[in-house]
Amino acid sequence: MPMTLSAARAHSQNVFSGRHVHLEIDDDQRGAPSLALYLRQLHPSSTRQHFGRNEVMFQEGDRAERVYRVISGTVRLCRHAANGTRHIADFVLPGELIGFDERTTHPFTAEAVTPVTLLSYARSSFDRLVASTPAVRAHLVSLLTANLRAAEQQAFVLGAHTAKQRVASFLLRLAGREDAMAGERLDVPMSRNDIADYLGMTIETVCRALAALRDENIVTVPNSHQFILNDVAALRAIAVDA
Repeated sequence: MPMTLSAARAHSQNVFSGRHVHLEIDDDQRGAPSLALYLRQLHPSSTRQHFGRNEVMFQEGDRAERVYRVISGTVRLCRHAANGTRHIADFVLPGELIGFDERTTHPFTAEAVTPVTLLSYARSSFDRLVASTPAVRAHLVSLLTANLRAAEQQAFVLGAHTAKQRVASFLLRLAGREDAMAGERLDVPMSRNDIADYLGMTIETVCRALAALRDENIVTVPNSHQFILNDVAALRAIAVDA
């Protein structure tokens, strides 16, 4: 019997909600096709969508009938409280998926941080591909495990005592997701307010923490949306380590 996506999650201990998954765009080191290559099978029936900055893609509570792959731009997954406060659960970068779990409604609102292009697949088509292709299930289990570790790390970050710890951890995780090396420019498309709502701090506290890292020459800030990580070892020494 083909293994369903539910069974794949059970195999990975069924402990992660699956907000998004990062896709390996290139073939892996063993020469196996990437998940992105398998998803090309769904392209004839996919829909390409474009969203402007701050435009809403779907709302919390909307029916989850499609799976989305970010082609370009950055998406934030968030919740808005009745009192106007906002909590950002995560950011989704190019090459990542949104909405592939079996929930019937979306647990978060998806908004465009920057102009965004998406490919969307019907949930039924995506699930058929998963059910019929063991390699796709293996990719998803591996990537879900990686995202579980990231979710655990974020829990540690939110419990950090200092703003510098939280901000250093954020920069290191973003650098890892963008494959940015020491001395290279790290693109940070999020606003300071986005970072504050993600890290559970005020925008003023985020700015002070970034200024402290800059003054210590741990990072350079060419502009508001780029950083250069001058001293990764020092950043790791500050960051929260799960």
